[in-house]
Amino acid sequence: MNYINIFSFLISLALSYIGIPMILNMLLKNNTVSPNYKGENIPLSMGLSFVFIQIISLSIILLITGENIDYTVYYLFSFSLMGFVGLLDDLIGDKDVKGFKGHIKSFFRGELTTGGIKAGVGFFVALIISIILSVNIIEVLINTLLIALFTNLINLLDLRPGRSIKVFIMISLVMLITRGVKDYNFFFYSFYGILVIYFPLDLKAKAMMGDVGSNVLGITLGIYCAYTHNLASKIIYLILLIIIHILAERLSFSKIIDNNKILKFIDNLGR
Repeated sequence: MNYINIFSFLISLALSYIGIPMILNMLLKNNTVSPNYKGENIPLSMGLSFVFIQIISLSIILLITGENIDYTVYYLFSFSLMGFVGLLDDLIGDKDVKGFKGHIKSFFRGELTTGGIKAGVGFFVALIISIILSVNIIEVLINTLLIALFTNLINLLDLRPGRSIKVFIMISLVMLITRGVKDYNFFFYSFYGILVIYFPLDLKAKAMMGDVGSNVLGITLGIYCAYTHNLASKIIYLILLIIIHILAERLSFSKIIDNNKILKFIDNLGR
């Protein structure tokens, strides 16, 4: 771990220690709450803190090091845009329309949903990043699907306290091992600094990160993978993502987890 990773972690940790309690109080004061899976009203859209802190932290890193500026700016642009559409979905989203198919059907009926906006913007962002990054049409296709599906993955799993963050941490650690390029590791280390402060709130069901949080966690995984992995590794990740999304349309992941002792133990850990 080089000094950039350590520094990005410490900056985010310090900013989170100050900023996350302030954002939590702001949401409570303005009654920005929503019922969790137990029906308890808790602060919604705490993922807003992820957006502010990650942007500030990585901007400081860029100012100090001057390294990888272009691709980090592309990431932060995509990150911010997905955070915005996630916040829109949190605040005015139609909860009666469920799943990717539901939003597509609504679109073709002439009804625009915030979920449809999120899907469209997610695909657009993934496509733009992929065109910039890729050298041929095959790579464009693989990178686009990889980023788009990773962006949606965390949202699919954000149904119980701490679950999606555990998945983010596990996948990011695997990616740090399987990556071929190490220039962008600070994307993750900066997020780890944020999660040190935020994760206990999510685990204890004292706050929800909302779609704004799951979107930015997911797109961070997708863009990091696209930036740092070779084609063979990307194809493996993509196949797994496609399988997971197909299963998500047919099965309940919560039921699968509850019926498996090991998965249930991991899911309940820390609550």
